[in-house]
Amino acid sequence: MKRSEEIFQQKTDYRDLIFKLWRHKFWFALSIAAFLAAAFLFNKFSTTIFRNHSTLLLKESERNSFMSSQDIMQGFGLFAGNQNIENELGILTSYTMIYDAVNQLNLDVSFYSERYMFGGIIKHKLFRETEEIYFDKPLQISIDKSSLQPIDLPIYFRILNKDEFSIEANGENILIYNYLDDNIVKIAPKVKISGTYKFGEEIKGENYSFKVHLPQGNNFQPSSGKVYFSFNSLSYLTLKYQASITANVTSRTSSLVVISMSGDNRYKITDFLNTLSNAYLEKNLEKKNRIAINTVKFIDSQISEVSDSLTYAESKLQNFRTSNRVMDISFQGQQSLERMNQLESERALLIMQKKYYDYIRDYFEKNTDLSDLVAPSSMNVQDPLLNQLISQLITLNSERTNLLNQGNIKNLRLNTIEVQIANLKKTINENISSNAATTEIALQDINNRSARISAEMSRLPSTERQLFGIERKFKLNDAIYTFLLQKRSEAQIARASNAPDYEVIDPARYITSYQVFPKNKLTLIIGALLGLMIPFIIIILRDFLNTKISSKKEIESITGLPILGHVFHNDSKEKIVINEAFNSPISESFRSLRTNLQFYATDNEKMIFVVTSSYTGEGKSFISQNLACVYALFGKKTLLMGFDLRRPKLYQDFNLSNQKGISTALINQSSLPEIIQKTSIDNLDFISAGPIPPNPLELIASQKTEQLINDLKKLYDYIIIDSPPVGVVSDTYLLMKYSDANIYVVRQGFTVKEAFTTNINHLTQKNIPHISLVINDVKARGLSYDYGYEYTYYEEKKDNSFFKSFSKNLFKKK
Repeated sequence: MKRSEEIFQQKTDYRDLIFKLWRHKFWFALSIAAFLAAAFLFNKFSTTIFRNHSTLLLKESERNSFMSSQDIMQGFGLFAGNQNIENELGILTSYTMIYDAVNQLNLDVSFYSERYMFGGIIKHKLFRETEEIYFDKPLQISIDKSSLQPIDLPIYFRILNKDEFSIEANGENILIYNYLDDNIVKIAPKVKISGTYKFGEEIKGENYSFKVHLPQGNNFQPSSGKVYFSFNSLSYLTLKYQASITANVTSRTSSLVVISMSGDNRYKITDFLNTLSNAYLEKNLEKKNRIAINTVKFIDSQISEVSDSLTYAESKLQNFRTSNRVMDISFQGQQSLERMNQLESERALLIMQKKYYDYIRDYFEKNTDLSDLVAPSSMNVQDPLLNQLISQLITLNSERTNLLNQGNIKNLRLNTIEVQIANLKKTINENISSNAATTEIALQDINNRSARISAEMSRLPSTERQLFGIERKFKLNDAIYTFLLQKRSEAQIARASNAPDYEVIDPARYITSYQVFPKNKLTLIIGALLGLMIPFIIIILRDFLNTKISSKKEIESITGLPILGHVFHNDSKEKIVINEAFNSPISESFRSLRTNLQFYATDNEKMIFVVTSSYTGEGKSFISQNLACVYALFGKKTLLMGFDLRRPKLYQDFNLSNQKGISTALINQSSLPEIIQKTSIDNLDFISAGPIPPNPLELIASQKTEQLINDLKKLYDYIIIDSPPVGVVSDTYLLMKYSDANIYVVRQGFTVKEAFTTNINHLTQKNIPHISLVINDVKARGLSYDYGYEYTYYEEKKDNSFFKSFSKNLFKKK
């Protein structure tokens, strides 16, 4: 637990981190170059996407100054206050609205130019680039929409002269489209179009039929590049543009709407935004005019019925006056006629109201879309409750239509609206029934009063009485006709004064379009950052996940044992490196070890060293034999003992025999002089481990081992024991009691931290004295700044001695 706390409390050594990163500077440079190249290619090959926008004002509707609260247009619902902005945004981006804009722009055919990047050096589809020709189209294509057409099929063309052109198209699994039904009919396995044609000539086949015209004043010249056109599916284009369009209000309290669109052609998206805005305004105006138009139609139908009756009554009145030479009636008859005219005017209004009630019932039975419903006030029905109910019904129907246009068939709000509409229609029918009953009572009262007046008129002379009846019918029809004409004029005035509820504040302009993808500078910056981050993350992760000892500081953080020295990496294939390069860094490192070991000598001139490690492969045998060579070259009588009785290998490096050795001496089969072997190095002898015994641990623990060591100490100044690894067997612990210094070898980048920590703890717990560490296989140039200066120093010495000897030999030859 304490050890874990120490690890987590360790502070980051930023100096060490900087040196670690600096050692991999070439990888950083390579990574940055690679990612910048990738970013450049990404910018080069990516399809450029532009964005533009336009701004609409969803303003509040204003009432015309000449209209009062009792005006007929109040019932039309045309000036019903604030618009539901959310619904309007849905309409603006709906499939129907965008489809109308696509049709207005005539996007049935698209033209493209095709070229290869890098000057066409590599003609591969990965390096092929296409660009849409939006302005100055080289041809005009007339599509026979009654025939099937292949969509998304590149039809390459070449203008040969002013009269002829050639086309070439070849595709498989091509979608065949019907423009009339706006539907994909089938998939053709193969479509091929090829030949030379004259402009205006029909090009017809099984799945295609169209004509090609050369625009007047066209200066398009034949090019070595490729140009082609293709037919488009309007529904597919609509869905594509719908996905690229967004509409949002600028703030919660604002009615300004910003419509944005993305696309690969800045001019096309600009024109499309303006076309969409205009189509939206036209649709809004059409919606406002629809009720006025339907009101005029309804009034015209009523006028046509009354007109015949009025003409007949007028003709009859004229004939009667002419034949009977009666120009006027008496004063008493005139009074009765005026009262009768007033009653007939009231009756005319009631009759029109009754017809409107019948119209509402019939409309509800025949129509589900209530957008064309005529308002009550158009027929002078001054019932506030009915006007309010009809207005609510029109509003709910408009909201339902918006949801259906947006494709929200499963929207929960739609079900709620349907229920509300059904309840409103039921309430309106009840209201109409009540009003119709009231109207019948009023008509009956007028009829009774008319009957009393007629009774009074019966006492007049017969000629006067007949004239009264004829004028009575004429006045009734004339009152109804005049009323209808007045209402028709009012509806037409309202229609003429209508204007869209919305206004284009800021149309889309070509100069306001901007590139949104790829962002060239940002991509390069991200590439550079990734080029820095990826190697950094890899280095940090590798360092974090590394279980091997990689630096001197890691050893110092694990144990407080003294570090005797370090041995640089052996670049040669020889195991004994002392004689190979006398002034090399690795030779100097062994001499440094010899010097540091003198601190353990005290008063004793003869010393025994035990060399061990955690596991095999860490270089303990390499350290043992080269350390022995250093002492031998120093003029000391030195003995190297291969005490690894389980795996004897050290004799192979000296090309000596292993038939006799330590194992045979410990069992009294060989005498001391028989096991000592001379090496090729002066003052250095060697004792091999001998044949592998069945009980190595027992032999080492016997008294013969102590006797052998004591006899050898009399013969040699320095004895270096190459012992087995302490992490594998316990033989070394038995040998360490004879040593003056115990050398523990740690190999940089090889020794496992956990194994090293465990073995050092075992040695400490056993109170083994005089333990020193040697760091082996140090790659000073690439891995640690701790040894870099020393390594460079030895390298410079080596280079100077080389040039010195070279120049000396050169002068000798001269």
